[in-house]
Amino acid sequence: MTNRFLEHTGAKYPIIQAPMGWIARSQLASAVCAAGGLGIIETSSGETDACKAEIEKMFELTDAPFGVNLPIMFLKDDAMLAYICDSGVKFVTTSAGSPSKFIGPLKEAGIVVYHAVPTVEAAIRWGWDGLIGLQGGFVGMEGFGASAPAEALYEHFGITADAVVEQALARV
Repeated sequence: MTNRFLEHTGAKYPIIQAPMGWIARSQLASAVCAAGGLGIIETSSGETDACKAEIEKMFELTDAPFGVNLPIMFLKDDAMLAYICDSGVKFVTTSAGSPSKFIGPLKEAGIVVYHAVPTVEAAIRWGWDGLIGLQGGFVGMEGFGASAPAEALYEHFGITADAVVEQALARV
């Protein structure tokens, strides 16, 4: 199987893990990568040093491709952008605002950029490599407000690599 997403990411399957704040860390992202999907490290928590450490941990846990999410409205400054451009990360998702000031530096660093948008026209207008639409499968929490250690949230909401694969197979 091949498609544009697989060519852009190097993942085995066209599965992209959501960048859930405080949950999408190296433990979950590396498990998704091991299952053939594209694991994503979140930065929406605003914990810049912790997120940098999780990105570094990903390079230790897997040789598989993975990405990082930059949620524009949650970033305090450009520190995470600068770090990602120098880190060796090859794939970034952007969300929660216009990534226009991020596209240039990310592209100059050779990073593929996808943005979570509602329409193809918006993606083309902004020059993204791809978009994350609203018609994919879903595994996990359907609202906001859960707070617990990540492992407890994974178990409670059924967030497992097997659940993600099941959702993907249902759409093939």
